[in-house]
Amino acid sequence: MKDSMYKGGFVFTKELGENLDLQYERVKVNNKASLIIIDGGVGEGKTTLALHCADYLNKLDGKPEVDIKSGDQVGLGGEDFLKKMRICHEKDLPVVIYDEAGDFGKRQALTKFNAMLNRTFETFRAFKIVVIIVLPSFSVLDNSIFDKAIPRMLIHCYGRNQDHGKFKVFSLNRMMYVRHYMKKEVIKPRAYSKQYPNVHGMFKNLSVSRCQALDEVSTQGKLDELLASEVKIQGLVGFADIGTRMGKSVRWAQEAIKELKIKPFRVIKSKKYFDESLIDILVDYTLTGKK
Repeated sequence: MKDSMYKGGFVFTKELGENLDLQYERVKVNNKASLIIIDGGVGEGKTTLALHCADYLNKLDGKPEVDIKSGDQVGLGGEDFLKKMRICHEKDLPVVIYDEAGDFGKRQALTKFNAMLNRTFETFRAFKIVVIIVLPSFSVLDNSIFDKAIPRMLIHCYGRNQDHGKFKVFSLNRMMYVRHYMKKEVIKPRAYSKQYPNVHGMFKNLSVSRCQALDEVSTQGKLDELLASEVKIQGLVGFADIGTRMGKSVRWAQEAIKELKIKPFRVIKSKKYFDESLIDILVDYTLTGKK
C-alpha cells in the first residue's frame, strides 16, 4: 500500500474526506438531512470504515474520536439506534452509526426500520446529525427513501485484507442506477460494477486496541441476538412478551405468575422465561374473574 493513497494523514483516500466535508456542511450549515450508507459483504470492513468516517466528522466538529466502549455513537439494531440518536443530540455529537446487527435478516424488523426512516428523518434533520447506516446491501431499503433524496452517499466496501480495504462511493443518482441493475442481475454484487463510482479508494484497518474494543461490542451484540433466537426457537416467553400478548402490564404478568406459583422454564442472564403454554393458563386465569 502506498502512503500517497492517504495524503494529509488520512486513514482513507483523501477524496472520501472531501465528500464527508460536503455532508457535514449540508447538515450543519444548510440544515438538510444526510444519510450515508455503507454496505458490502461479511468481513469487508463496513463497520471499520463507518468508524473512520464518524471519527472524521467528529474531528470536523471539534469532538474526540468515537468512544467504542461507551457506544454513544453506535446503535446495534433499530431500538438501540433510536436510543443513540437521543444521546447524540443531548451530547451535541455530529454523527450516529446504525449497525444492522442482524435486523435485516428479519423481514418484520426491516419493514419497521424502513417505516421509521421515512417517518422520522425530518427529526434527524432538526437534530443536525449525520446518519451512517451499515448493512449488507443497500437494496433492502425502500424506494420511498430514495424518492425523497434522503441517502446522499453509498460507500460499497470490498477486497479487504489484513492491512486495508477498498471502497467505491456513489452519489444518489448513481446509486439509483446500481439499484436498477440489481433488479436485473442474478448475481447482485455485479451491479456495483455496472456504474462507475464518483470516488474509489482504500482505507486502513483499525488500530489493534480499537479492533479489540469493536470485537467486544460486536460479540456481545451477536450473543444477544443468539439468545433472542434461542428463546424464540424454544417457544419461550418473558414477562414483557406475556404482558403484550395478554394486553396487560409487565407488573400484572409478574403478580399473576407469582399467585399461580408457576416456575420459569429457564433463567437466562437473571431473566425468567416461561413455556408458551403459560399464555393459555393465564387466559383461563383471567376468565375466573380474579384479575
